[in-house]
Amino acid sequence: MKGSFTATAMLLIALAMPASAQLTSQQQKMKDCKTQASGMSGDARKQFMSTCLSGGAAETKGPHCTKGKPCGNSCIAMDKVCHK
Repeated sequence: MKGSFTATAMLLIALAMPASAQLTSQQQKMKDCKTQASGMSGDARKQFMSTCLSGGAAETKGPHCTKGKPCGNSCIAMDKVCHK
């Protein structure tokens, strides 16, 4: 009787593990930034982690152009060629 209870408890724990083992998007971002920051220390690491976790340069997008298309930090006409 005690053996079947233990087996059932272990099965329930095993089934619950994969759901809790998955990382949320914030946890994944923290893991990725931490990996990239290996070897850094002090203020440099602190600044890098702050920028990395907030999205920083990785998520910097060009301007939102309602007419035309983005070119560098500005918008140009759709029929023009961007040289930046």
